[in-house]
Amino acid sequence: MRRPNFKIKRMRLLGAIAAPAFFTLFLIAMTRPVHAWWAGGHRLCTLAAVKGLPQDMPAFFRDAGADLAEMSVEPDNWKNPSASHLRTTEQPEHFIDLEFLEGKPLPEQRFELTKFYIHAGIDPSRGGFLPYAMQEGYERLMLAFRDYRNQPASHSVQQRIVVYAGWLAHYCEDAGMPLHTSKYFDGRPGPGGEIFQKGIHAKIDSFPEKNGFTIESISEGLVPEPALNVWPLIVRAIEESHKQCDRCYELDANDAFDKDPAKGRAFILERTRASSKLVLDLWYSAWKNSDPEKATIK
Repeated sequence: MRRPNFKIKRMRLLGAIAAPAFFTLFLIAMTRPVHAWWAGGHRLCTLAAVKGLPQDMPAFFRDAGADLAEMSVEPDNWKNPSASHLRTTEQPEHFIDLEFLEGKPLPEQRFELTKFYIHAGIDPSRGGFLPYAMQEGYERLMLAFRDYRNQPASHSVQQRIVVYAGWLAHYCEDAGMPLHTSKYFDGRPGPGGEIFQKGIHAKIDSFPEKNGFTIESISEGLVPEPALNVWPLIVRAIEESHKQCDRCYELDANDAFDKDPAKGRAFILERTRASSKLVLDLWYSAWKNSDPEKATIK
């Protein structure tokens, strides 16, 4: 009978103990910063969208600016480390790394993209699901507005609408921040593999809050354009945002987001306005398409 090798067993045991700890440290090291705008920036963009609401939307919704703004910050709270299960599933809702698709169109269904990631050997949690957070959030809001049409005096229905609308606003605003569409979300590798411009993400996130952006400057001229099918609208917004990634890095190289913010102000203002416009379009589309006589998706 072969004698057991206790040295090997001990090494295996130590390895089994160490592996989870190493994996945890690895995950912490790899965690991406997934805030798009600081809380103040989210509130500003949401209030700017409220300012553009047309008169044919319900009065309670037009008057809910403070609650909508507060709820638009909430999805970042769901990434709290003390809620480990929620954090794991919530983080990928805030970004989509388009480089992984290599020019292929985004599939319309979440699980189709999941299958693509798995087939391509990409961890789905690293690829992101931002477009689906928006599409699914829009559909929740549209159905809640439909309930409101049937029960206009129901306070609980009104509350549900405000929660869903604020939740949707957050993801729309994330899409307006270009680095939420790229795997180069906080620096780019140089020829030797070293990461350059680390910290760019936080500089952009904090810019509206640190540089005195106002609701009026973001909302000026914004007019909602409803769509019967919002998926193309969502995809177009993400693709347009992604096109601005190079510009983010160019401006950062010229200190436009920290030492000389005057250089970056127009760019960030355009991005916050794009964020608010998408919020406004999806809110209004949800209201218009909540009419039970209309098809919700074509």
